[in-house]
Amino acid sequence: MNDTSSVGKRLVMRVVLLQTGCAALGGMFFWIFAGAAASGSALAGGLIVAVGSAVFGWRLFAPGIAPASVLRRALYAAESLKWFWYVLSVWAALARLKLLPLPLLSGLVFAQFGYWFGLMGQGKRG
Repeated sequence: MNDTSSVGKRLVMRVVLLQTGCAALGGMFFWIFAGAAASGSALAGGLIVAVGSAVFGWRLFAPGIAPASVLRRALYAAESLKWFWYVLSVWAALARLKLLPLPLLSGLVFAQFGYWFGLMGQGKRG
């Protein structure tokens, strides 16, 4: 594995783990203040985001070192797969599983903090 691919894959792993941790914190918050059903909904929302980020990273870094046209297609495919996952899983969570909407959406937001924390300090490495 070349250095560029390994750095990208480590970044994706870091972001996904931080998103999962933020989802767990959101779930614990709802467990304390709203009960088990709300906690499960918040955790599910956060895990939806974490899985979406993992799918995005997996598809984005699949080509490795490649021409720009291949990397552009990988980026478009990764973003498309991620949004397909988001729409399908949020629909399933709300329509099929009947999870609570506010905790679910709050879990989506909590997990987004993991993305921001994961990218902090990336420009300072040399």
